[in-house]
Amino acid sequence: MRKLLLILGIILLTTSMSMCLTHKNLNDFKKSITVEINGTPVEIPLRATIGDAKDVRLINTTDKEIYNYYHTKSIIYIKGDMGLKPEEGGVSIVDLISKFEWFNQIYPHNIVVELSRNSSVVTAKVVFASGKISIAKFKVNETEHLMKSNKTMVIKIIRGNRSATIEKINNTFIIEGNSLKELDKAESRFVLAIYTNPKDKYYISLT
Repeated sequence: MRKLLLILGIILLTTSMSMCLTHKNLNDFKKSITVEINGTPVEIPLRATIGDAKDVRLINTTDKEIYNYYHTKSIIYIKGDMGLKPEEGGVSIVDLISKFEWFNQIYPHNIVVELSRNSSVVTAKVVFASGKISIAKFKVNETEHLMKSNKTMVIKIIRGNRSATIEKINNTFIIEGNSLKELDKAESRFVLAIYTNPKDKYYISLT
C-alpha cells in the first residue's frame, strides 16, 4: 500500500510539473505572434521561434523602450548590409523592411530605407505615411541631419561578429547577428518588442 501511494505521488508530481512546463513554454515553440489591431486579431509570422528570440541579448535598451520608440517617432530610418546574400542574412533584412511597410497602413510613419551611399549621395526608398512610395536621392549631410532628429528612430541591421544582439546607441538600434540564424533571432526579438503591447490580451512576455 505504501509503495502504491508512493508511485501515485510520483505520477501526480510528474504530471503537475509537466503541465506547468507545457503551459509556461508552449509559446516558446511558436514562430508567430497574434496581436490585436482595432479589435481584430492579426497573426505576424516570425523568422525564429519566440523561445530563440528571448535569448537575444539587449544592450542599453529594453523591449519597452523599443516599443515606445516605434510608437512615438514619426520617422524610421533603416540602414544596413543591403547587399548581403539571402543565405548570409539578407533575408532577415528584407523581412524586417517588409513588416514595417505592411504595418505602415496601421502605424503610419515616414520610412526611409537606405539602399546605397557614396561620399556625397545617398539613394533611398521612401515610404510615406500617406502610402506613397518613391526612390529619392539625398546629400549625405541631409541624411545625417535626418538620423539625428529627435523625431527619428534609426534602425541598423548588420551581419557582424556578435551572436544575436540588439544594442541602442543614442537613437540608433543596432540589430546584429553573426549568421543567418542569429540575425533571424535578433530580428524576431525586435519585431516582438515593437508589436507586443502589454495591454493586449494576446500579450506574450519576453522576460
